[in-house]
Parts: sequence; C-alpha cells; structure tokens
Amino acid sequence: MLIRNRLTIIFTVLATAIQVTLSLLVWYFYSLYRQEEFYSRLESKARVTGRVLISRRHLHDDFFKNMVRTDLLSIVDEQISIYDSRHHLVFTNRPLKESKFYREKIPQLATNSLLEFQNGHLESIVIPYENRGQRFYIFASGYDRIGFAKLATLQQILILANLLGFTLIVLAGWYFSGRVLKPISQIVDEVEQITAVDLHKRVHEGNRRDEIAQLAMTFNQMLFRLEDAFVSQRSFVSHASHELRTPLTNTLGTLETSLRYDQNPADWRDSMEVAIEELKKVIALTNSLLGLAKVTDGTVSLTAVQVDDCLLTAIEQVQHRYPGRSLPLQFTTSEEDSLTVRGNAALLTTAFLNVLDNACKYSSEAVSVELQAREEQITVTVTDQGRGIAEADTAHILDPLYRGKNVVGVPGYGIGLAITQKIIDLHQGTIQIASKVDQGTSVTVNLPSFS
Repeated sequence: MLIRNRLTIIFTVLATAIQVTLSLLVWYFYSLYRQEEFYSRLESKARVTGRVLISRRHLHDDFFKNMVRTDLLSIVDEQISIYDSRHHLVFTNRPLKESKFYREKIPQLATNSLLEFQNGHLESIVIPYENRGQRFYIFASGYDRIGFAKLATLQQILILANLLGFTLIVLAGWYFSGRVLKPISQIVDEVEQITAVDLHKRVHEGNRRDEIAQLAMTFNQMLFRLEDAFVSQRSFVSHASHELRTPLTNTLGTLETSLRYDQNPADWRDSMEVAIEELKKVIALTNSLLGLAKVTDGTVSLTAVQVDDCLLTAIEQVQHRYPGRSLPLQFTTSEEDSLTVRGNAALLTTAFLNVLDNACKYSSEAVSVELQAREEQITVTVTDQGRGIAEADTAHILDPLYRGKNVVGVPGYGIGLAITQKIIDLHQGTIQIASKVDQGTSVTVNLPSFS
C-alpha cells in the first residue's frame, strides 16, 4: 500500500473516531439535559398542584380540570396523582392502573426529598407535600414529546454532520498527505535521474530543517561518499591494471624472445630468471591487493591485543629485511597506563610493519620508534630522515597504488600505507603523516586503549 493511501486511511480513522466520539458526547449530555429539564417541569407541576388542590381544598371538585383547559404549559399524557399519609389515593386526573406501583415508591421518600423514575414511556416524579400537619405524596408523570423530538432532530443533525465530516476528512487527508509527501516524490524523481555516470548530481535539500530535508541531506552525503568511492575505484583499477600489465608484459616479452632466439641452456636460464623476478612482482602485488581486500571486507574478529608485542614483532621482521639498520625503540609509559587495544594482532603487526618498512626503504639513516600511553590513548610514532614526501603528494599518499613523484626507482606499489590506514580505521584509530622533502617523514598512529 502506498504511504499516501496509508496516511489518508490513518488520518481518516483518527479524525472520524474523534468526531464520532464528540458527537456521542453531545448527544449524551443533551439527553441528560432534556431529562433533567423535564423532571424539573414535573416537579414544578407537582408543587403547583399541591398548592392549588391541597392548600386551597380543591381535591374533590372540578377545579383541576378547568385549570388544565387553560394551562398552556400542559404536558403530553400528563398524569397527577395524590396519596395521603396512609398511602391511599385521594386524587388522580385520569384512571390509574398502576396504583400499587406508585404506592411502592412512597417508602423510598424516607431518605430523599424527591424521587425520579420511569414507568414505561412516561417519566415520573414524586414529592412529599406538607399541609396543616398532614402529609401528602404528589406524583406527576408525562411524556416529553417536545424534548424527544428535539433529541431526534439533534441525532439526525449529528448523523448528517458526521457523514459530511467523513467526506471532508477523506478529501483533506488525501490532499494534505499529498502535500506532505510531495518533497519525497521530488526526491524520488531526482534520484531516478542519478546514474553511475552522473554521480555529481544532488537532490534538492528543501529548507534544510525538517525531517525530509535531513533525508535529502543524508542522501547527498551518501552520494558524496559513493562518488568518492567510484572515483577511487576507477583510479584503483587504472593503477592496478598498469602495475600488473608492466611485469606481465615484461615476462611475456622475455619468454617470447627466449623462445625465438636463445639457443643454449645458459641463455634459457637467464631468461627464466628474469621472468621469475617479474612474476614475483606480480605475486607480491596480488598479495598486497588481497590483503587490502581482506581488511575492507569487514569480517575480521577483534580481541584484546598488546600493542607493544605487535610493535616488537614488526621491528624484528623489518630488521630481518634490512640487516644492520638501527631501529631504536623508546617507551614513554607508566604502570597505570594500558598498552592493550581491542583489535587483531596480525593486522596490527602488518600496519606497523608497513610503516617501518617505508621508513627503512626511503631512508638509509636510523629510524626512531616511540611508544606512548597516556589518557586512554596509545601512540606509536615512527620517524625517519629520508627523502620525505612532496606537498602535492601528501593529500594522496594514503590512496591505493599511489606513489610520490620523488620515489621513482624504489621498488614498491603504493599499497602499504593504504592497507595501514584501513587497519587503523578498523581499530578506531587515526594515522597522521608529517613530512618535508629531503628532511624526513614522521608517521603517528593513535589507538584507543582497551581495559
């Protein structure tokens, strides 16, 4: 079901329920008002009857009949009955078939000044009346034809008003739900026009304050990330294709040349050695790409890891690659500081290894390593005195397969730092690079401690 239809139905049901409830309350309270007003008329009729018939001694003549003929406020099916203190009927204006029923109501006046009750379609009231030390009980009954007619008219008005209100509620719900959802429809239309080739387009953000505007802003932020991801992917594929094509082309050319021109085993061996070296480059690049994919696939399990153990392991591996290279390690910690993080030991070791390997690769001097732990944060700083990074390359140095212009001739594929950044991001840390050309580079890794 469309959201517009659903909103219209919900709005109609709620508004109709409120309208019907209010109508029922109006009908109910008017019904109570009619009843109270009619009982008040009956009470007035009973008291007037007591003053006229009892106080003026007209119980046994035709005075009441003559009074009724001239009474403009007479009640439909009016019935007046008077009982004495011994509960004997002493007056009635019409034959009374329910005399016993009325007499049974008299004892209930012992605790009440008056009693209201119904007898069939008639509404009745009984009041006590004192005259010269003698007690009488006056019953007044009647049918409130005018009151019920007004109540029926009110009921018809309320039914018609509810039917008309229901129609207006449906139309208003349909109209306003369309108005409310119009910005969403516009966003849908704009999104349908955005494809992979024009990710630069953005949806209209409206007033930038309400929920729909926030939805549009969030979607635009997602488009920014998608556009960056597509650009990075194109760049990555382009660089990866180039890096893979070069050694494969060299391997193919070497083998073809050897197949055509080499005549003795020594030449064959030289050609195979060249091909093997080129294939090693392909394998190394493939392994680096697989490592990058492994870090970004989100399936790595995290446990409590000692940062100093990972760092010492990485230093040991780098010293095997670069024998005789000095890698002094300086600790700046206290007994209260924790060197534990929530992460993956193998990946964290790889991140430190990549940073140390780059420092040793581009610098022939000693590489200093510092490990600090303070304020629930662990910091590893690696500083070299090598060729540094050009300012133009600094913004892209963490992109996969990107290499600075001043490292031509040094073996590498520009994947190490990209993998390192992904690993540090996975550990909810940050990596900062400060470098000057021909003065050296300082890489700082910050990790949140885990206790």
